[in-house]
Order: sequence, then C-alpha cells, then structure tokens
Amino acid sequence: MERRYLFGIDDGGRTAGMVSYFFVIGWSIGFFGFHQPNKNTLSAFHLRQTLCLYMTYLVIWFGLSFVPVSMIEQNVIFNIDTLKVVITMLFLGLWVYGLNAATNSEEKPIPVIGPAAQHIFAFIKEGQ
Repeated sequence: MERRYLFGIDDGGRTAGMVSYFFVIGWSIGFFGFHQPNKNTLSAFHLRQTLCLYMTYLVIWFGLSFVPVSMIEQNVIFNIDTLKVVITMLFLGLWVYGLNAATNSEEKPIPVIGPAAQHIFAFIKEGQ
C-alpha cells in the first residue's frame, strides 16, 4: 500500500509534531492531515505530548476559577490573577521546550507531564 503525504511532504513526522504545538487547529491539522496518512513514532510522540500539555493547562486554568477567592485573597502576594500569570508562563516554557524538540526531530518528553502523556494518550498509535 502506497503512503500518501499531505502536500507531498515526507519528513518522518517532523511537520506533524511541529504543527501540533499550535493549539486546537494546529493539533487537528497535525493529527488528521499529517499523522493519519503516514503514522510514525515521531508524530505520535509529539501529538501525545501536546494533547497532554493543553489538557493539563486547561484543567488547571479553569480549576482556578472554582477556588474560593477568600482562600487566596488573604495572602496579599498571590491572588488568582497573579497565579494564572505564573501558570501561563510555566506552560509557555514547557511549550517552547516541546516545540524545540519537535523542530529538531527529537523525542524528548516535556518535563513533569511528558512521561505520563505517553501512557495516558496511548490511543494515538504509531505506524507499522
């Protein structure tokens, strides 16, 4: 069976990995446009990493909305908005780390959440 590549690109999964780091639309293009026709280990690896990164970020971000304000407002240094900025900066650093690995065609897991992503999202299969 002959493999088909989107736009004639055969790069071993590098493009799918890089595109997947651009949130919902990029992840969808990486999965459906590049990974599905040509499943390989590099694209599957980075699709799992980014899906876990985005899901973790969204759960923490929206989870902070349910924290009672009185719990955090007692401490003048940290309020909800400051905490959200710190978390966003942390995830931005993890995002850059992962994008750099995808650009260099490396399978380096994102610190803290990367190893778990490979187990949790194992349904994103690699090629034959």
